[in-house]
Amino acid sequence: MKTFSIALASVFLLASAAHADDKSAAKDYVMLKVDGDDIKKSEVDEVWKSIFPGNNPPPFETFDEKVRNNVLRGIASEHVIEKEAEKAGVQHSEEVKEHIATATRQIVIREFLKEKTDAMITDDKLKAAYDEHVKATAGQDEVRARHILVKTEDEAKDIEKKLKKGVKFDKLAKEKSIDSASGKSGGELGYFTADKMVPEFAKAAFALKVGEVSAPVKTDFGWHIIEVEDRRKSTPPTFDQMKDALRQDIGNKVVTEYVDGLMKDTKITVVDADGHSKELPAPAPQATPAPAAGAADK
Repeated sequence: MKTFSIALASVFLLASAAHADDKSAAKDYVMLKVDGDDIKKSEVDEVWKSIFPGNNPPPFETFDEKVRNNVLRGIASEHVIEKEAEKAGVQHSEEVKEHIATATRQIVIREFLKEKTDAMITDDKLKAAYDEHVKATAGQDEVRARHILVKTEDEAKDIEKKLKKGVKFDKLAKEKSIDSASGKSGGELGYFTADKMVPEFAKAAFALKVGEVSAPVKTDFGWHIIEVEDRRKSTPPTFDQMKDALRQDIGNKVVTEYVDGLMKDTKITVVDADGHSKELPAPAPQATPAPAAGAADK
C-alpha cells in the first residue's frame, strides 16, 4: 500500500510542525488589535510560516520593520474581509461546509498520527539511526566539483578548447550551461560522494585530480565538462545536526508501516457511473530513481 502510505506520511510533517507550535504556546500574546478584535502572536507566526517552504522559517522579529508591517497589514486586511464574508453569510454555503469538513478530517488524522508516532520516536531510536548513518557514510571519498552541461558533443568540445585557451571555467558555466541551478554559481556542485551522481558522471569526476578538467562526458542529461576543485574523506554531521532529519525520516517510516498494517486487510471497491464495481488492486512497488547529476549535497 505504498502510494496511500506515502500520502499519509506527509501528514506526519504537519504533526511535527504542530508539535513545535505546542512548545511556543506559553509565550503567546495578543499582537494585533483590529477594530477591537484580538489577533495573537501564534496566528501571526502561522501566516509567517506559510510564506516560507519547510518548517523552519527565519524568526519574524529578525526581518526589517517595513516587511513586518506589510505582513501585519495583510493579516489585518484578511481579518476585515473575513468579517465582511461572515456578514454576507458565506460560511453557510455547502461548498464552505465541505471545505471545513475536509480541514477537520485532516486535523483529526494529523493529531491521531502525532500521538501514535510521539511515543515511538525515542532518543534511543534516533541515536541508533544516527549510528547506522555514520557507519554507512563515514570516511567515504568526496570530491568538490564544477560542471558545464550542454546538449551536444560539439558544444562540449568547443568549451573544452576555450578552457585550454585560458577562458575561466565559471565564466563559461554561467554563459553556456543548461543546468541553470549550478550555472548561476559558475557550475558549482559542492561536495558529493560517487553514489550521489549518475555512474558516468561519478566515474569521470572521481578519476580526476584536484585542478584537472575532464574531456566531454556523456550522460542522459547531455554532455558535461567537469572540473574537480577538492577531494576529501566525508565527515558525518553531529547527532544534534541530524536529529530533526532523523526524527522526520523515522516518523515517515512509522506512519507508512502503521497505515500499511491498517490497509493490508482492507477491501476497497471502485464503482463506476454505471454501477459496475471492481476491487481496487494493490499498488505496484515503486522503483527508486537513480541520483541525477546536479543533485549533489552542498
